Amino acid sequence: MDTIMTSALTNRAAMRYARRVGRDCATGMPLEKSLITRAVPSDLWGDLAVIMQAVDAGWFAVPAGPDLTYSKTQHAALSQLSSRAPWLLALHTEAVIFEAVRASSGLPQGKGFGVLPLPDFQADALGARTRLARLPHEHVAGAITLELWVQVLLDTQSVAQHLSSQMECLRPAWMWSPCHPLADQVERLKAHDCLHLLIPYVSCTRNRPLDPFERQLLKDVQYRGLPTEEYERRMHAERQRREEAERVHWQEAFALVRRLAAIFDGVTSYHHGTLTRRLKQESNGAFRLQRSGFTKDGLVVEVRPNFCVGQNAKLASGFMLVNYCQALADEIESATPSFPAYLDACERACARVQDLSYPAPNHRPPDDFDTVAV
Repeated sequence: MDTIMTSALTNRAAMRYARRVGRDCATGMPLEKSLITRAVPSDLWGDLAVIMQAVDAGWFAVPAGPDLTYSKTQHAALSQLSSRAPWLLALHTEAVIFEAVRASSGLPQGKGFGVLPLPDFQADALGARTRLARLPHEHVAGAITLELWVQVLLDTQSVAQHLSSQMECLRPAWMWSPCHPLADQVERLKAHDCLHLLIPYVSCTRNRPLDPFERQLLKDVQYRGLPTEEYERRMHAERQRREEAERVHWQEAFALVRRLAAIFDGVTSYHHGTLTRRLKQESNGAFRLQRSGFTKDGLVVEVRPNFCVGQNAKLASGFMLVNYCQALADEIESATPSFPAYLDACERACARVQDLSYPAPNHRPPDDFDTVAV
């Protein structure tokens, strides 16, 4: 909607003739003849032609209320008028094509947990037809003026231009490639005034959630001018720091498992009380034998807070627990200190102790008391 059309639709002098001219045109009378018949000043002919064209297109209505305001009946139909605006119809067509191309671009359809989505432009284009924020929900006599309705139409046009600019920004295939340099992608977002999409854009195109550290860095790129190269350098340093911290953490955890296996090495009794006393003595109270889970159907050893050896293994007896700890110590000997490697080692240790049978009791040789008892 250009300036000329806006000025025409808000021309109150022309609008006072528009209702009668509209009735004439509805009966089949040519516009020019109606203008002559109604004695419309010649300087209003151009604006009236614009008004009649908008009315015929179905997205504008001549106010029927007092002092060129919209009546209660018209208020109920205003959202239908806005939905027929040509720029919103064109936006919806563009959005349908854009979403179809995005769906066929080979991007993963099932996003990972915590991934921030980019806008659904087809849904936004549909919503722009009836999302008229300036209009009152309930009709108030004299509240919806001619100027207000034209401003509402201008709002919808601004929304259409904004969404169209976003789609134009994301249209190239390289904008969806996680392997393309992020610096080029950020520059295109800036050029199209779409930098507010940066956080969901990075999350969606890289198909991963963003932790608070990375979100803060991206906000620095958005609002504080942080160079993209500096963002990538800080992220690389942070990943290295986390990897090193995780490696040290699991090195300590593996050392605790080996220490536990050494305590259980050579035990002659698998009784619960015996194992409890042995753990208390050898670890100075650091290790505790306890039942696991809500059902208490398995034995575990808590080697430090929130880290129990044997969790989810359902070790029903002390014999199974001791052999499991020995097997787990063997499995982590050559494993990389990491959480996935620990889980794999636990699975292998479980498999090793599944088919073990409890050793037969070692009966003592008969003595004189046995002879007397007989």
